[in-house]
Amino acid sequence: MAYSRTYDIPYFLIDQNRKLRITALMQFLEDMAIRHSETCGVGLDYYYSNGVAWLLAKWDIEVFSYPEFNRKIEIRTTPTSFRNFFGFRKFEVVDSAGKLLAKAHTLWIFVDTQRKKPIPVTDMVVRAYGLTPDRKQPLPMEAPSPPENDTWQSRFHIRPGDIDTNRHVNNIRFIEWALDTLPVEFTSSHSVQRVLVDYRRELTYGDDVIATAELIENKKFKESRHRISKGKKVASLITFRWT
Repeated sequence: MAYSRTYDIPYFLIDQNRKLRITALMQFLEDMAIRHSETCGVGLDYYYSNGVAWLLAKWDIEVFSYPEFNRKIEIRTTPTSFRNFFGFRKFEVVDSAGKLLAKAHTLWIFVDTQRKKPIPVTDMVVRAYGLTPDRKQPLPMEAPSPPENDTWQSRFHIRPGDIDTNRHVNNIRFIEWALDTLPVEFTSSHSVQRVLVDYRRELTYGDDVIATAELIENKKFKESRHRISKGKKVASLITFRWT
């Protein structure tokens, strides 16, 4: 069952080139997943009363063109299948003329919020999204590459504003930390064309994290590879491909 919604591009979500930031695009996609769940009757109230939640595990996003300030975009999302405690969801972003601006595949994990452990997705939840339990086809997703050299390193302290309704750091903060670790001279003159993210560990209020990055440049592509860590434990791996 597909779900769609139209958004305007506001001033506070654009960059110096008047185009939507990659982090803002990802926030729109996250918002779409929540809003779709709400319309299916398995949204925030359902999560709270049943002690469950969907945690985002992986992103694979490809951007073809960034929308500009004050333009309208339509985002479409479809949960494609469920397998054990995994859920797969895809997105498409189009402009007012129907041109494809971006597409994304995501992997989610269904968890018991009290025990903080994955649990099988119930048949009721599966059917709420308009699917059947026997549909278990995963979406293809490329894995991010870890940095081999810590060319750049930044430290961040997790603040109250970084925490979301699941009482841990919102997944978009990881992306912001990774981008902030790169030289501004590079990020201001290049655009993200591909985002690959693997979340491995949750982070909570008061934690101190280290973001490391390296940049790979050759004739074929420019790629930055990132690691977000708490001490010696890896919390996330992120890869950006740039144009």
